[in-house]
Amino acid sequence: VHTAKESLGHRLRPGAWSEVTMPPAPLLLIACLVLSSSLSALSAAYSATRRHHSQAAAEGRRRTDKSIDSTQFRSYCDACHRPGPQCLCATLPPSGRIGLATHVLVLQHPVEFRRRTVSTVPVLGLVLENCRVLVGRSFGDELERLIDEAVGEGRTPLLLFPGEDAITLDEEGATEVLARTRRHRGLASPAMSGADGQTARHLLILVDGTWTQAKRMLRHSPVLLEKCQPVQFTGTTDLSIYDSIRKQPHGSCLSTLESCERTLRLLEPDCTRRKEASHHLLESLRALIRTQIEYERRHLEGNPRLVRDSAKLDAKLQRQSRVVKKPEGQPRIYLGQSEQDSSLPAGYTIRPLKEDDAPFVDGTWPYRSAKSLVMIERQIRADQSNSTIYGTHTCLGAEAGGELVACILRHRNGSVGMLHVGESHRTRGLGSALLGSSAGAILARGERPF
Repeated sequence: VHTAKESLGHRLRPGAWSEVTMPPAPLLLIACLVLSSSLSALSAAYSATRRHHSQAAAEGRRRTDKSIDSTQFRSYCDACHRPGPQCLCATLPPSGRIGLATHVLVLQHPVEFRRRTVSTVPVLGLVLENCRVLVGRSFGDELERLIDEAVGEGRTPLLLFPGEDAITLDEEGATEVLARTRRHRGLASPAMSGADGQTARHLLILVDGTWTQAKRMLRHSPVLLEKCQPVQFTGTTDLSIYDSIRKQPHGSCLSTLESCERTLRLLEPDCTRRKEASHHLLESLRALIRTQIEYERRHLEGNPRLVRDSAKLDAKLQRQSRVVKKPEGQPRIYLGQSEQDSSLPAGYTIRPLKEDDAPFVDGTWPYRSAKSLVMIERQIRADQSNSTIYGTHTCLGAEAGGELVACILRHRNGSVGMLHVGESHRTRGLGSALLGSSAGAILARGERPF
């Protein structure tokens, strides 16, 4: 009350306090009690909130500690530093890394560095003794220092990158051109030689990344073209096996490891240690590809719904079939319209589905909708198109007396479904015959049925 008087006193005219009526004492007492209870409630709520947050934090720490204690971390090989199932020690040189006259320097894009499991660059360091990797999008002082050190040791810096000014190593006269390059740089040793220990010394620089990334890295690292001699090769008689796990932009493109091995073969054609290194490089690459294909197969079998583009998957599986051999004696149950399944009862035949059969398939499917007929027609057309490539059909039907009585379809994601047998034709083995024929056709393509 006194505070109110003091705060309002300067606004009231003189003598106005006699006109101000104060609330009675009981009302003031009630107001104080209400205020006190409100403050008590707020204090209790604040304390409860703090206790709740403290308990939640403690529970979170407890769960985290329990999760860490129960987590089984991925084990890595101590020798090759790769995951246990993808260990490459069996294909590495038994006596340790191999030293060559040519040293290798890899300029790796950060995106490729994060793909260590499928990247071929780490394999180079496991086989070659003098192999170094720099990661980045542009390179300046450090790269220049390494090139200057190599030149000081009598090495010719070579950049493997195609272009008009690049020396084609597999063409006649490449030896003389490299010799002139060495003389121009003041390096007196021969450019190429057949004897071990007499081979000219080089620093081979590789750019690891997509073509777009590699061109950008080259543009942002001018020291490469200023101090290095570009080289290239054109003889790509054998296709890249790395294409089976990562699609190459062109059939003649090679992985970084394959490009390095091919260049070393041209720079040191008769060197015994180079031949040993080439053997272990390619064997390690094959082992890497086989383990990756096996991992992808298991992942696809466990998660078939993750497939979004069946055409891309089929193309990838076809590329992989060139690397992984199919088991001997693999049955080819149904590879064409003329072949018949001997397990069928008399009077029944199996044939590929035609687009005109789509209404029958749609009518027997319990999950049909307004769009299912169009989807079935699309799948039958896709199967007919794929049969011209593989020679096999996976969308099949069983006929009796010229009438379609059973069917099976392969979905867009590669899974087999929509198996149906008419009621009057059941218990005769038609379903098993259709499933076996479709699965056999998929196996004949080098794929896994699911």
